[in-house]
Amino acid sequence: MNIPFIKMHGLGNDFIIFDNIKNSIISDKNFIRQIGNRRLGIGCDQLMMIENTSKKDNFKIKMYNSDGSETGACGNGTRCVADYIMNKENLHTVNIETISGELKCSRSENGIKVNMGLPKFSWRDIPLAYETDTLKVALDEFNACCISIGNPHAVIFISNLGELENLNLELIGPRLEKNSIFPDFANIEFACVTKKGIIRMRVWERGVGITSACGSGACATSIAASLLGLSSKENQIILDGGNLFVKWLEDQTVTLSGPTEKVFEGIIGI
Repeated sequence: MNIPFIKMHGLGNDFIIFDNIKNSIISDKNFIRQIGNRRLGIGCDQLMMIENTSKKDNFKIKMYNSDGSETGACGNGTRCVADYIMNKENLHTVNIETISGELKCSRSENGIKVNMGLPKFSWRDIPLAYETDTLKVALDEFNACCISIGNPHAVIFISNLGELENLNLELIGPRLEKNSIFPDFANIEFACVTKKGIIRMRVWERGVGITSACGSGACATSIAASLLGLSSKENQIILDGGNLFVKWLEDQTVTLSGPTEKVFEGIIGI
C-alpha cells in the first residue's frame, strides 16, 4: 500500500502528517517508530493523523510521539495541521478535535494561531502521583511549576541565562521526565526570564527527547512565569528553533502563535 504524507515543521519541531480522510492507516507503535526514525524512516518529533469528520471546518486528529506513544496535545503540530487544512480547504479558521478537547485555529500576524484551551493546575489533572503544591514540586535538585496543557509539563526556572544554556539536557531530561511523581511521565522545560515579556526556554519532550521547539511547553512556561510573578500574561518564548508567542486570555484560555512551514510531500510504501 502506498500512502501519501506531508512533512511540516514549526521552528524545527517537525511532524509527519497523514491525511487519513480517504486512506486507511494502521497506527500501531511499530509503524510509528519506524517512520519516525530519522535513519530508518522519514523522521519526525511527532506524527499527526487527520481522521474522518462530518463537518467541513471541523477535523479530528490523533497525535503520536516518535516512540509510538499517543499524546493529548501538541501546539506546534496542531498549528501545522491547521495550516495544511486551511490551505487545502480554503478556510480562514478551522477547529481541530483532539483527545484533549477542541482547538480553534486561525491565521494571525505572528503566523498560525491555536487556542490551546484551559490549562489545568490540579495535581490530579496534571496528573501527579500524590497531592502537593503544584507551584513548587520537588524534582531531585530542582523545584518545578507543574501544569497540564492537555499533557503534563514541569517548568523549572533558572535565574542565570548562562547556566540555562549550559545545562546538559541529554543527562537531566530523561531522569526528570520519568520521576516517580509523574505517573504518565512529563515534558520538562527549563526557562529564564531575560526581561518582562521575553523568556528563553529549552525543552525535553516526553517520549521524544530534546526538540528545537515545543508549543504546549511554551504555553506552560509562559503561564508558570505569570503564576510565579516572574513575567506578564503575554510572552515571547525564545526557543532553539525561533520564537513563539503566548497569551493567557481573560477567559483563562491560552493562545499560541508562530510560523509553520511545509518541507515536502511524499509517498511511503507500507
